[in-house]
Amino acid sequence: MLTTKDLIAKIDAAMKAITTTDLGSSVLRPEKADRFIRTVSEATPVLQAARRLTMNAPTRDIDRVAFTSRILGPATENTDLTNESKPTFAMNQLVAVEVGGVVGITDNTLEDNLEREDFEDTLLDLIAERSGVDLEELFIQGDTASADPYLQLTDGWLKLAANQLVADGTAPDDFDPADVESMFNAMLLAVPKKYFRDPSQWRFYVPWNIADDYREKLKARGTALGDEMYTTARSLAYKGVPVEVVPNMPAGNALLVPPVNLVYGIYRQIRIEPDRVPKARKTDFVVTLRADCHYEDENAAVRAQGYTGA
Repeated sequence: MLTTKDLIAKIDAAMKAITTTDLGSSVLRPEKADRFIRTVSEATPVLQAARRLTMNAPTRDIDRVAFTSRILGPATENTDLTNESKPTFAMNQLVAVEVGGVVGITDNTLEDNLEREDFEDTLLDLIAERSGVDLEELFIQGDTASADPYLQLTDGWLKLAANQLVADGTAPDDFDPADVESMFNAMLLAVPKKYFRDPSQWRFYVPWNIADDYREKLKARGTALGDEMYTTARSLAYKGVPVEVVPNMPAGNALLVPPVNLVYGIYRQIRIEPDRVPKARKTDFVVTLRADCHYEDENAAVRAQGYTGA
């Protein structure tokens, strides 16, 4: 059985292994920062599917370029082409905002993991898993007009989506707030069709109750598919677009987007500092980092809000 003294020594050794303590700093070493960020994304469904950009500075541009009109026309031998086309350039930007928190890990939790190899990696994973959940919440629900001090740090994917559908009881609603298929269909219709080429590459991200309502509706049809949807764990899809449950998606909301269009960045200056709380037999780890999110192209995203269910 490890004594408290032994446990503190293990923690101290682990922190020296994962941070640049030789420089008097709690900044994670680059290889450990990569592990932290990887675990953050693996702990959450949307971040795992989204595209992460490396941020070596507090800001990073997301550039895109496209042709918005026809570039081909008639061509005749020995005749100069005159239909010159120019691409359209656009840019979004990640501006890292600072977030931080205290992650308390009990002695029992640490003791259960001490015998594993690479204890410092286990320690990082324990901290990063919860950090990932919180970052996903910010990236989805962030709104600078929010009353929540955490969510007002930046605008998230729901607010930044260019196509916004609302059902608030004010006629005409964009969809029937009591009908899940009405909402899904309205979202599909709202997508500019130049983006919607392969439905399988898109996702409906929804809270659990919306996915459950859709499963119930399929069951009510009395078909073999309805029975299978109700009795098995078969994945849901609407008109070829997979439907995925996201615990961090707020009630009444849904997001339709290709996951590759979701972009986020974590600035590599991630800090973790230990603070021993002996009376509680735990160690608090103060975690601070800087991060932000945006779309590559916000026009290829649809948000629906106001769904109430039957």
